[in-house]
Formats: sequence, structure tokens, C-alpha cells
Amino acid sequence: LKLQFLYFIDPQGEMTSPAMMPHYGDDERSFTSDLISHDNEQDYPDKMNVNWKSFLISGGGFMVDQYNLFVIGAVILTMSMTPTLGKPSSTQAAVARAIKLIGAVVGQLTFGWVADKLGRKTACLCTLSLVIAGAVGSGASFGTDNFDIYWCLCFWQLVLGVGVGGEYPLSASMSRESTSDLRSIGLTFCMQGFGFLMGPVVILTLLRRYPSDTYTDLDTVWRYALCFSAIPAGLLILPRYNMHNSKSFDNVKGTSRFNAPLLQVLGKNSWRRLLGTAGCWFLFDVSFYGNSILATQAFAAVGLTSSATQSPHEQITSAAWCLLVVALLGIPGYFAALFALPSMGLRSMQLSGFTAITILFAVLGLQYETLSSNTFLVLYGLTFFFSNFGPNFTTFVLPAVLFDTSVRARCHGISAASGKLGGAVGVYAISTIMSESVNPMPTICILCSMCSAAGLLLTAICIDRSPEAVARSFDRKEQRAFASTMKSRGYSTV
Repeated sequence: LKLQFLYFIDPQGEMTSPAMMPHYGDDERSFTSDLISHDNEQDYPDKMNVNWKSFLISGGGFMVDQYNLFVIGAVILTMSMTPTLGKPSSTQAAVARAIKLIGAVVGQLTFGWVADKLGRKTACLCTLSLVIAGAVGSGASFGTDNFDIYWCLCFWQLVLGVGVGGEYPLSASMSRESTSDLRSIGLTFCMQGFGFLMGPVVILTLLRRYPSDTYTDLDTVWRYALCFSAIPAGLLILPRYNMHNSKSFDNVKGTSRFNAPLLQVLGKNSWRRLLGTAGCWFLFDVSFYGNSILATQAFAAVGLTSSATQSPHEQITSAAWCLLVVALLGIPGYFAALFALPSMGLRSMQLSGFTAITILFAVLGLQYETLSSNTFLVLYGLTFFFSNFGPNFTTFVLPAVLFDTSVRARCHGISAASGKLGGAVGVYAISTIMSESVNPMPTICILCSMCSAAGLLLTAICIDRSPEAVARSFDRKEQRAFASTMKSRGYSTV
């Protein structure tokens, strides 16, 4: 059966063009219009093929999510220096940083299932609503004599985390299904860098607008910083309301594989791939999220930020500038990965990235006492560059490539949830080490190096040599299954 077809013959013998096909699912356009074989297409065409409408919907949401994940470190620092609020306890500080990641795990597992069973559009609207509610609620946090403001913040960060987590499987799945160019998934992920960058930019802008150390100014800074993400998220409501489920999703809906339980659908190779994608994401995020969220404390430990002579406003400003430097050092890695992907491939990029991170953290840990502050900052920033030019990029893309449409969002959600569990472990472990150790940085760096080495080994064992070939195979199988379904309904092909 040749699959390069765009027309069916209905049971009455009439040729049915794509425009005349009956309604199928949420998309009123023809669900046959994307049945183009990948046999004659490159995985990475010379000119990047991007569905910009889909990119706006998925990439914009992903940027907002990353802002929310990374801004919390600077917010906790600002709150701790706001008069009358008082510093959070070590438990409150650790929970406030980690609770969003726990919420993200719930969101990734829940909305991965919703996206596969009820549709991408339904899941998108639900996650966006939670993000807006969580952001506004966090900014409006309050305390009473019997209820500490930090626990109120933790509750709304949990709500926000569920919405943020749900965006992961959705943005990856929609990007994968919008075009045959696998770089579209990577382009969506590049928005993480801009979300990370947006955090210190917003903090510095607010500090400039509210320059004093009074309660009013500092309280306004952290509240506005938390509420800010509701603005770009709100701009996405209408585009998401008007979106349709992908044609790939509509094509597999109703098939036996679509209706079967996940445990029944996954075969031996799929379980190996899931172990690879979930395990590598867990190991990588132990170091990545721990260091990202706690970067201000890491800089303070080597004397690059706060000092006893600085005012609260100056300490927060110094910490925000350090975060800005790290974000700027990391952003080139995203686009270097995007442009190097056709020549390297996903597996090689993940292996090389893990290797570089292992070496960098080993040097930072073993040679910490001999490094100057500037050298430490450069090497520390390079860990973010090679994370983005490696496992930070590929752990997001691989689950969308290695699993077919009927289970893609769930498997991506499971993999991402594993990563966020690793992130929560990293945040809590690094926070504990920094609070209890006199000289914590060498221990932290060695821990991160060991996790990266384990990720390198797991990639070599569990990830297919050519994930791109696996993606092509899935596309062909889905085309055959769809053609078989149409034949069973009495249609023939031309």
C-alpha cells in the first residue's frame, strides 16, 4: 500500500477530496491532509520547517513556565529581607523552592493522560488556567498570627506547579505533531532560556522602579515578580481557545492502540526507552534545578554577591545580576544545540553534553580551593552552556521522538515527572548541604559530577542509536493504521 495519497473513494464510488471529508475530531479540516510519507523528507530539512502558530501556543506557554520555575530563588531572597516579614525557616525555604517541582510532577502525569485521552486543546486550557491562578495567588499571599505567609506562598506555588508541569508534555507533543522537522521541538524548548533570562530582568526592573529598603518597596517587588507571568499567560488564552487538536492525534483517536491501557501498549523496546528518557532526565535535573534555583546562594558562597556592608536592596540587585550573567551564558547553548542537531543527532548530543558537564563539575569540586571568583563564575556558567548544548535540550526532545502519538504525551509526562523529582531532590539536597556545611561547594560539585556520569552511562545503554529513525518508523506505522481504518469503513485509496 503506497501512502503518498490525499484522496479516498467512498463506498458509493465518489472521489472525496480533503475539503469534502467528513468531520473527524475537533479539527474540521481534513484529517488526511498530513498523510505525507517521510521517506522522501529529511528529519532536518535545510530550511527549518516550523508551524509558527503552534510555536506561539506551545513555546509562549513554555517560556512563562520557565520564568515561574526560576524566579522563585530571587523572590525568597527578597522576602527574607523585607521588613516585618522575617526570614523563613530552613524548612520553609526548602519547601518553598521544592513545592513547585512536586506540583509539576502531578501536572505532568495528570495532563499527559488528559492530552492523550481527551485531546491537546482541553489539556492546554486547563494548564493555562492553573498557571494564571497560581501566579496571581502567589503574588497575593498573606499571613496571619496563626498562618505564616510562607506557607500561603507554598500552597499557591503548588497550584502553579501543577499548571507548569502540564505544559511539558503538551508543548513537546504539539511541536512534534505540527511539522515533520524535529527541530521544531527544540525551538520550543529554546524558550526555556528566555524564561530563565526574563526572571532577573523583571527583578532588576522592579528594583529600579522601587529603589528603597522600605517594606512597601520590597514587598511590591516580590509580589509583582510573582504576578508578572499572569500577563503573558493571559495573552495565550484566546489562541489556545481557538486552536484545534493536531491532525496526528485525530488520526489515531479511536484506534485499538489509542483505547488500550498504557501498560498494555508499551513493548520491550518502549520500556527500555522510557527508562532511558526518565532516568536521564532525573539524573540531569538533580544538578540543573538545584544549581539554577540556588544560584544566588552559590555565588554568595564564593563572595560574589552579598556582604555585611551591603543594604538589602544592594544584595538583591547583586544576586539578580549574577543570575542574569548565568542566563546569558546559557542562552547560546540552546541555539548552538538547535543548529548542531542535524549534524550531531540527538543521542550524540546528549552523550557529549553529559561528558562535558561531568568534567566541569569534577574540576569545580576538586580544584575549588585554588579557583579565583572569576574563574569559578566562568566554569559555573559553562556548566549551564553545556547543559543546554546537551541533556537539558535532548531530555525534552527525546520523549516526543521515541514514542508514538497515542502514548506520546503520557510517556513525555512520565519522563518529565521523573526529571522534576530529580529537581526536587537536587533543590532539597543542595539547600541542606549549603545550610549545614561550612564549605559546601566542593561537595555539591562532586555530587553533580557523579549524577552527570550516571546519566552518560544510562544514555549509552538505553537510548536508540538513531532516535530520528524511530520517529520515521512511528510515522509510517500510523499512516498504515489510519489507511486500514479508512478501508474498514468502506473507503479505498487512490
